[in-house]
Amino acid sequence: MAKTWEDVAWEDNEPLKEWSVEYLVSINGDQHHHLSVLWGEDHQAVQRNLLAELKRTYSGSERIDVTVLRMEEVTLDVDAQFFEGCFTP
Repeated sequence: MAKTWEDVAWEDNEPLKEWSVEYLVSINGDQHHHLSVLWGEDHQAVQRNLLAELKRTYSGSERIDVTVLRMEEVTLDVDAQFFEGCFTP
């Protein structure tokens, strides 16, 4: 028998967050600098998403060396006073 709307147990998962990830990829001495925006609940989820992105991007490479320079959650706190008088649209 199918569950009704009231019978479904909703789990309280953490909402997905937006993360900024800056990293370097070295392939045979050539370096590539990347900045990606990834989604995840925590650092481990973002690392899994980064690994999936690296597999898609460098699928033809035998070996790559990755150095993560920065991984931080994107926040929407904007200090408007910082831009006052400095920016003209």
